[in-house]
Amino acid sequence: MTRIDGTEVLDLLRTMRRVGAEPELVEVKSGAGGFPQSARETLVAFANSEGGTLLIGVDELSGYTVVELDDAGGYRDRLVGLARDAITPPLSITTEIVEVEGALVIAAHVPPLSADQKPAYVTSKGVVGGSYVRSGDGDRPVSQTELALIVANRTQPLYDREPITGTTTDDLDRASLLRSLERVRSSSRRLRDLDEVELLYRVNILAEPRAGAPLTLAGLLTFGQLPQQYFPQLMVTVVVHPAEPTGGTRFLDNAAVRGPIPDLVVQSLAVVRRNIAARAQMGDLGRRDILEIPTEAVREAIVNAVMHRDYSPATRGTQVTVDLFADRLEIRSPGGLYGLSADDLGEVGATSSRNAVLANLLADTYLPGSDELVAENRASGIPTMMRQAQTHGLPLPKFRSTVTGFTVTMARSELLNPDVRRWIHALRADLPTPTHEVALAMLRGGPVTNEMLRRWGADRITAGRVLRDLVDQGLAVMEGGRRWARYVLDPARADAGSRAVANRDERSTGAGARPRTEPTSLESVAEMARGLGSFTAWDVEGLTDLSRPTVVKALKALIEQGDVAADGAPNSPKRRYRWVGPASREKPSASA
Repeated sequence: MTRIDGTEVLDLLRTMRRVGAEPELVEVKSGAGGFPQSARETLVAFANSEGGTLLIGVDELSGYTVVELDDAGGYRDRLVGLARDAITPPLSITTEIVEVEGALVIAAHVPPLSADQKPAYVTSKGVVGGSYVRSGDGDRPVSQTELALIVANRTQPLYDREPITGTTTDDLDRASLLRSLERVRSSSRRLRDLDEVELLYRVNILAEPRAGAPLTLAGLLTFGQLPQQYFPQLMVTVVVHPAEPTGGTRFLDNAAVRGPIPDLVVQSLAVVRRNIAARAQMGDLGRRDILEIPTEAVREAIVNAVMHRDYSPATRGTQVTVDLFADRLEIRSPGGLYGLSADDLGEVGATSSRNAVLANLLADTYLPGSDELVAENRASGIPTMMRQAQTHGLPLPKFRSTVTGFTVTMARSELLNPDVRRWIHALRADLPTPTHEVALAMLRGGPVTNEMLRRWGADRITAGRVLRDLVDQGLAVMEGGRRWARYVLDPARADAGSRAVANRDERSTGAGARPRTEPTSLESVAEMARGLGSFTAWDVEGLTDLSRPTVVKALKALIEQGDVAADGAPNSPKRRYRWVGPASREKPSASA
């Protein structure tokens, strides 16, 4: 196992002091008055969640300062003993005693347990009272529902095979069924000559090989005329939220979508589609309209939600929810990831199907009125979402998995849109490469890992160097230790950037601004160039909302006037400019 060194502990202390709180994957305990008994619960919570780092010898109340431990070696041995003897199943943790700022600190890394070993619990309290998970920066007892879900995921769930009492083939949509059966027969010599009842049993639509047998849950959900007759909450709700609720308007759109899964996908997608806007993009072939969020990515997220959700009895009263906010789309399904971690998502070959029968049926089922299948069942959903985001210049989707649910969040605006570019430039940071700008823009939307940055094209070493550079500049802080490192924006710098943008907007549009005519594009570019000093055309484009051709044309005019000098090839995107004209504001003589 990798050793924990003092540098890693010091990095964590600096993060906590700067942020004023513990990251979700870190817990500190003083130990000054004796060995902290609550360490048991923390070990359990980390093992039941995503793992984490426990530091003993750090006092939270005094601003995360190190304290003197009476017997660091004895504390370390006691911690290892707790993990081995006081917790079921026994935990294998990595511990070190490191010297930090003149004192000894015990650092323990707790790996997450695999699904077949969860839940871990304090042995003396029993599984019901002694199971914990991480919540924010604390340990929280597991609820009865969470415990049921954890236990259900120890082995391959079989709920989609369950016979549904009272159902028969009369509940099936014959047109959809026959179309899929034709496809199934053509794929297998052994299935081709079976009679219909035998075939329905072999592909797990019928629970028994006889006429009049009940349908399986997977068969009902895939081909049933109205599965909600038997399970009213196994549907999708789509809610469109206003940017700022006013008066009695709580929702701009509110749809409860019912029917078999193919209908749930198509109808839910239609509600989202009619509530998102398109932006114009100019190219060699002229103008084309691009939706805020690619519909292919939305469809994949909805398919994943209904196909991989938890269908155990504990969650059959919970629907899949689709919430469209002013800045994002959130799709949440009951039950966390099965057989994978969030870090595995998007990796080649990373696949694990909670509902194997359902996934198999949907791979041979067509969307209504289409020749497209509902699902490929090839672990292609998450990679498709990521690829669509990159193609459209959007932030990568964010994934959050808890015991009770899995949430996909998609942004509605470009990663480096004009507002984000203004914010970045207001920070006045040293961002020598485009990867620095991408990383900073991603940080504005939430935690970033090395893997997330690599999905944007950076290699592992470059991604690590860029993230470390942002930490060194005080723009980001690291959470979780090196093995579970993720980076978040430093709150102080984030607020400073937002205030700078707000002040700039207030000066130009606020009530106290001096009345003036709308500036020409040349005046706007000249004003921005004077303030930036050294810059690229991309910098000015992002700060002025002008198109790139307009910016380049204005810069050319300023060069001819002698106010701007350029370095680099004229058509190179890396060409840099610098202001060499008067420092005071003067109206340019030319017009763009």
